[in-house]
Amino acid sequence: MNEWDDSGQFIRGTAAAIFYGVCSVSMAFLNKILMDSYDFDFPISILVFQMGTTIIILYALRFLRFIDLPGYTLKDGYLFALPAFFYSANSVLALLSLSHMNVAMYGVLKRCAPMVTLLLSVFILKRGLPSALTLTSIGLLTTGCVIAGYGDLRFSLLGYLCGGLSNITQALYLLLVQRYTEGTINTFRTLQLNCVNSFPLLLVAAIVTGESKQAAAFPHFTQKSFLFIFLTVVLCGILLNYSLFLCTSLTSALTTCVVGGVKALVQTIIGIFSFEGVSSNWSTEVGITLNLIGTILYVITKYIEKRKDSIRGHLKKVASLTSVEDLQTIAEESDKSTQISCRQ
Repeated sequence: MNEWDDSGQFIRGTAAAIFYGVCSVSMAFLNKILMDSYDFDFPISILVFQMGTTIIILYALRFLRFIDLPGYTLKDGYLFALPAFFYSANSVLALLSLSHMNVAMYGVLKRCAPMVTLLLSVFILKRGLPSALTLTSIGLLTTGCVIAGYGDLRFSLLGYLCGGLSNITQALYLLLVQRYTEGTINTFRTLQLNCVNSFPLLLVAAIVTGESKQAAAFPHFTQKSFLFIFLTVVLCGILLNYSLFLCTSLTSALTTCVVGGVKALVQTIIGIFSFEGVSSNWSTEVGITLNLIGTILYVITKYIEKRKDSIRGHLKKVASLTSVEDLQTIAEESDKSTQISCRQ
């Protein structure tokens, strides 16, 4: 891989991370509008609509030959069962957490996910711990979350409990997705397997909890403004899932969790001025500041590591080429000496 290939890969990964960040920030506020402004507090039903719509769109694109997508098989579905299960659990827990806390603190709490992902990656991906700078940046992110959470005067035990469990399930499915996408499965295939596997799980959950009946009886389904927001949430949810799998396949599960620095910062700052905001005190401000510092450090660290890997790759190639040239020179000199000896 040459320097242009390395730069192109870095640019694609950065673009995917930004795309995921924009989609994630947008979804947090759209879901909050749907659940708070319209009182549509049915997170599982929202996910059922998202999964069902995604399946329809994927197979429509396949029928029109816009994408190359193989048919769903039970074998592939079985292999992707665990990621789909943890994805469904994370989605439900995240929406429950968001419905019981403000957007600003929800964004800060989700910044604990990188530390969970970092620890679990050692066991799931069978790799060693990252560099000291990476560990420091993740430590700052997590510390900032704890301090900022301490300053949240509107503390909700259920909201924080669901948010914490959401971080664990998010780390598990992202790491499992990374392990699968390191093979031959592309982003559309990953999205297909995840949606087809998740749809029946979420549908059963909606029926068992009775949420499906409550959602069906919702009185504002004929209201145009509600339908617009609802359809926007469903479509943006599809883009969010695609951008998530794309970012994970082009970068890593850990990068997807922290893809954010800018995402978390924007989400928190906007949340402070909307949806009743967040209590303003020293711990909240210090926590958010540590989040920002940790995020910036992580981005810088990843860039430095990427450059070092690129330089090492070029040095190995140069060393290899030099060794070959030296061997050729030695062989030529040996041939010349043999020819002179024969003439003598």
